[in-house]
Amino acid sequence: MSIEVKARTIPPAGIDTTEVTIEESYDIHGVGKDTVTLKGTLVSDRGAPLLQPGKQTLDWNSAIVAARFTNLRLSGKSDVFGTVRVTLDKSFPASAVALACHCSASLGVVVSMPRLGMKLKTSEAIQLQSVVSTIPPVGDEATTSVNAVDLVDADSNRKVGTLTKATVKWRDLVAQKRHGAA
Repeated sequence: MSIEVKARTIPPAGIDTTEVTIEESYDIHGVGKDTVTLKGTLVSDRGAPLLQPGKQTLDWNSAIVAARFTNLRLSGKSDVFGTVRVTLDKSFPASAVALACHCSASLGVVVSMPRLGMKLKTSEAIQLQSVVSTIPPVGDEATTSVNAVDLVDADSNRKVGTLTKATVKWRDLVAQKRHGAA
């Protein structure tokens, strides 16, 4: 059951758990290309809203909200790759910042394709951007990657493909806990 999020409202600091649907497009050398629909959970630890320099009142247009992603667990099926599982790559900082309606995020991921015996990771953080009306973003407020990112073998760091695009298609807030709440 999803929790309603009021538009253009700055929430206090807390931990958000969202159920997400993400499409990722992969091009794996010698295997093929496919866009995979992945579903799962994203957990973010959202800090207290910050006031932009020069502003006096904290509201939607003056607040800066930063969050750290602490957990990502996604899975999906591909006719080309079989089961695909995606988690955070803890070797990269995973965070987002929202300023009014503009949101930017950066995270590295580990992509497992068991049928192919592959465990891949992004060679650098994926940069994503969106325009949102809620924090945390919910519903169909799409977030899309800015550029393609190389996928490398998790053990050898040898390039084996590309994550050509990632798009967050849907989010439902399913749990929220304020910092300091019992």
